Amino acid sequence: MNKTKDKNAHADNMGADTILDGCKPATRQELAGNKLLIKMLDLLEPERLLTVLTDITVSYNDEVGKILSTANTIAIALTDKNSQNVGAVFFDPNGEQKPIVINPTGYGAIIMGSNDPNQDTIALTNLDDALDVYAYTLADNLTLIISADSRKHTYKQTVQHWSDTRRVIAPVTLDDTPTKNLLAGVSAQMLVTDAHIVTKLKAIESYQDIKEQAELIDLADTTHYPKWRKDKSPMLNAPMVHENGRFELYADGLYFVIYNHDDPSNITLKYKSFICSPIEVIAMVRNETSGNWGRLLQWYDADSVLHKWAMPMQLLQADTREYRRELASFGLIISTNSKQRSLLDAYIQNYPIYQRGLCVDNLGWHGDKYVLPATTLGADDGQLIVYQAANAINSTLTQRGTHAQWRDKLSQPLAEQSRFVFSISCAFAGQLLEPLGYDGGGFHILGSSSMGKSLSLKVASSVWGKPDTYAKTWRSTDNALEGTACEYNHSLLPLDEISECDPKVVGKAVYMLANGQGKARSTTTGHNRTAKEWDIIFLSNGEESLQNFIAQAGQKPNAGIEVRIAHIDADAGKGLKTFDSLVMADTGEAQADKIRDLAYSYYGSAGMAWLEHITKDKAATTAQAKQLIKDFMSRYPDIKAQAHRVGTRFAIVAAAGEIATDAGITGWQTGQAVSAVQVCFDNWLDNYGRDGEHEQRQIIEHIKGFIEQHGASRFQPCFQTNSNRIQYDEKTPNRAGYRNEGTGDYYFFTSRFDKEVCSPFSKAKVLQVLAQNDLLLLNQGDRKTYKVPDTLFIGKQRPPFYAVKADILSRDFEN
Repeated sequence: MNKTKDKNAHADNMGADTILDGCKPATRQELAGNKLLIKMLDLLEPERLLTVLTDITVSYNDEVGKILSTANTIAIALTDKNSQNVGAVFFDPNGEQKPIVINPTGYGAIIMGSNDPNQDTIALTNLDDALDVYAYTLADNLTLIISADSRKHTYKQTVQHWSDTRRVIAPVTLDDTPTKNLLAGVSAQMLVTDAHIVTKLKAIESYQDIKEQAELIDLADTTHYPKWRKDKSPMLNAPMVHENGRFELYADGLYFVIYNHDDPSNITLKYKSFICSPIEVIAMVRNETSGNWGRLLQWYDADSVLHKWAMPMQLLQADTREYRRELASFGLIISTNSKQRSLLDAYIQNYPIYQRGLCVDNLGWHGDKYVLPATTLGADDGQLIVYQAANAINSTLTQRGTHAQWRDKLSQPLAEQSRFVFSISCAFAGQLLEPLGYDGGGFHILGSSSMGKSLSLKVASSVWGKPDTYAKTWRSTDNALEGTACEYNHSLLPLDEISECDPKVVGKAVYMLANGQGKARSTTTGHNRTAKEWDIIFLSNGEESLQNFIAQAGQKPNAGIEVRIAHIDADAGKGLKTFDSLVMADTGEAQADKIRDLAYSYYGSAGMAWLEHITKDKAATTAQAKQLIKDFMSRYPDIKAQAHRVGTRFAIVAAAGEIATDAGITGWQTGQAVSAVQVCFDNWLDNYGRDGEHEQRQIIEHIKGFIEQHGASRFQPCFQTNSNRIQYDEKTPNRAGYRNEGTGDYYFFTSRFDKEVCSPFSKAKVLQVLAQNDLLLLNQGDRKTYKVPDTLFIGKQRPPFYAVKADILSRDFEN
């Protein structure tokens, strides 16, 4: 046997026309347990699989000198378009060795199905897939050719060779950019589908149906040029023609080049210019109404960090410096030459990309998929969904450490700490709002300095990213908070330290965040711009309640603000500030330090684990959450409407914590999330009442507080004599009114009652609440004013008063 390596061996000395002489059809026993070969035997004619009867020494390429064993070798012929054998593939039926491909011509193929040149010829690269396609298209009378050599250039040669005399179609998926680029310029067609052709055929779709619904592209129209690079590195994408030159994308950058075509046999480089570091156009995207078209771009920065941005195409019709600034801020290196920068505009706008995607302008849930800045989670239905914005987002969803480390070292040890379990559960609650159909809202952890309230917020933030990066501060305008709320849609928005915010902004901001809608704005043409929308759980903290903080600026709190953001005492009431117990250190300070270190060491992985869990079966998660909410609220059968509304938000948090626990994310025991949330809800009820009429309580306490603070200094005493005449003590400066010494009632001057007494509440609301609670003296019909009887003011003008009964000072509310 000749074992000499002959690098110049060709088909003739291999004996391609006689290599299979003396072979016989293989039997089922000879194929042993090789599933692929058995499948071929069941689908194809018996003579297609052959048993090799004589020893064969390979004299081709890297296989020179290898001896094929006759006892364990099955062969199948490679054929050209003229039905001539040009090589073979030799299989080990036991599957212990890889198949050996002898293909001297480079274009041989395994043929299946019809050999009619008038029928479609489907070019495939995978024998197993080809058998599936063959099984599902037997009735379509198609020809299948399989390039048995896995090398890409061989597949291209095969397609080109067969397309000379046949209608060859190469099926690819939307995201198969390498194959699209590989076949650019070949005189064949490309069938672009949203899923693999085998997957679609298995879904009971006929080949003809697939062909009618898919995009069929003539590859010859995608002009192919000679590749040129000083270092001979291959292009990443097919070249794109532009004016008298073309764009070429390589591993070191995007270039614009011009070739000299004077001598077609010797095309040379004439001009080459650097545009930017490598950037790819992945897809064309548009919204559900076929508007807001954009391009999905992808590039790496100098640290090899991948960036993606769905860039609105309208940015190319304005000041194009803006979009280039965005690209540059995330690491794309762009030429400083104005001509090259304008070429980047042309490249992005005109790149011939076939893949389509759906763009959305809000993160979070879209159907059963959850959209993040750089990816989309959910069932793979073949549809690309991306987030598109005028700015490339620097995602706060960063990770450090593993989920197991976060769970075992940080989350699980905090299982008995009510404020921390509550805060962590809040981090999972935002994703449940949309499936459940509930509005968002907030929680405000209230406590003195160094109580630990900020620490619980940082721990909650560690579910999604680095605490300092993911958590935001109140130091912002309400307009800026709109954009932040959109970025945190269907998730948790942590807002640290309310004292850093302008008191004039807080009230409007809370109302806006809870209601989930931004301001209505108009475009430059005067048309209404769609207002931003969101549903979030926001977690705040501060040393003062929102009402007190807003009142310091002389502002009126929005009605129902206490319903939209529920206050919880940071103090757990165990003498350990925000802790219920010491489980990680000997002192509260040491425990706080350790928790802080852990939160900055392990973060971001729990949130992704949570999203992966809930997107697997959104319906099941929703059903589980509904039952948990129902069970939680059954513990509070007697609370009134407003308290019930707040309680439902607490119940959503409890449900989120329990589902995350059930999914193995938190490391807690079943029921621990519910217990912690119940402790916090009970704290809210203790402070604000189970009747839920918090605004009424606040108003009555406000008027009561004014009287208690200014009773002696602002109310002039008066009393009734035996002659039924009012006698007055010496005039009181800066009077707010009179106090009847006999009855204890207070007569407020109407001129001072509005801004001086009622603020920050409206006068109408204050009078309504006082009347409803029988705390006003009334004798003017429907009016809320009171006129003192003639017997009290004989000889004096009787001005109207707002007369508040003395009972207000003894009025107390039971929780």
